[in-house]
Amino acid sequence: MKALVIVDMLEDFVHGALASPGARALLPSLRELLDHARREGWVRVFANDAHETGDPELAIWGEHAMAGTPGAQVVSELAPAPGPLELIVPKRAYGAFDRTDLADRLRELGVDEVVFAGQHTHICIRHSAYGALIHGYRITVPHDAVCAFEGIDEEEALEYLRAVYGACVTSVGELLGHRVAELAAAATPLGADYDSGDVLEHEP
Repeated sequence: MKALVIVDMLEDFVHGALASPGARALLPSLRELLDHARREGWVRVFANDAHETGDPELAIWGEHAMAGTPGAQVVSELAPAPGPLELIVPKRAYGAFDRTDLADRLRELGVDEVVFAGQHTHICIRHSAYGALIHGYRITVPHDAVCAFEGIDEEEALEYLRAVYGACVTSVGELLGHRVAELAAAATPLGADYDSGDVLEHEP
C-alpha cells in the first residue's frame, strides 16, 4: 500500500513567516494528488511542524509553525479530513519520522511505499526520505509536488534523493497516469475496435 506524506504545507510556509512563491505554486498539483490518493484508498499523512519553545530549529529559522497557532495549520486548499487512513503527524524536527510514531502507524496500515510531497526538498523532504529509507519503505518523489527555497538547485536536491536514498523521482502526471489509463479502458465499449467495413461480402 502507498502512503502520501504531505510535508509542511502550513500557513507559515505558504502565506506567512517562511512563505515562498514555490509553495503556493504547488497547490494545484498537491490538490490533484491528494484527491487521487483519497479515491485510490492510499494512506494520507500530513506531517506538520508543531514547534515548542526551545526546539533547536528555532535558533536557525526563528519562530515558525508554533504548536496551536494559526501558522501551524494546514492551508485550507489541502484541508485534512482526519480518519483511519488520513493521519495528522505533528513533528518538532525536520523529518516526519523523527521522534514521531509515523513508522509504527504506517506499519500497522500495511504501507510499503511512501510518496513524499510538499516542502522543502533539500530539508524536510530530504530528512523525511532518510527516515523512510531506514524504516524500509520504498520512496517516491513527484518532482512537481515538492519545492526548495528560492536559490536552491532543485534538480540537485532531487538527485540527492535519487542517488543516496534510492528514491524514484517521477511526476504527478505519471503517478495519476495508471488511473487515467484504467478509466479510459473501462469507458471503451465492447466491440469498439470492430470495424463493420471489414465484414466480408460472403458472410451471412
